[in-house]
Amino acid sequence: MSSAKRFQIKERFQITGRGTVVVIGETTELPVGKALCATVTRPDSSQLTAEAFKEWLLRRDQQPLESEAYLLSGIDESDVPEGCFVEIEFAR
Repeated sequence: MSSAKRFQIKERFQITGRGTVVVIGETTELPVGKALCATVTRPDSSQLTAEAFKEWLLRRDQQPLESEAYLLSGIDESDVPEGCFVEIEFAR
């Protein structure tokens, strides 16, 4: 039985030299600072995998907002078009 959790990607952005950050609209019990495995499913059903690390995004624009995000190592933002989903599970 898989422990993967599937989430729609709400936002994404590139961090030069590190990878792409994908933001989800939920919070999970997945650990911060531990290597995770991410599988991105694109709108055309193609998939790619990457090592992922959970991060917290804190924004203080008009009202405080805390979002859960994952840094996907070695993936370019252009590889993650709008409409993608990401499955996150513990790395094997």
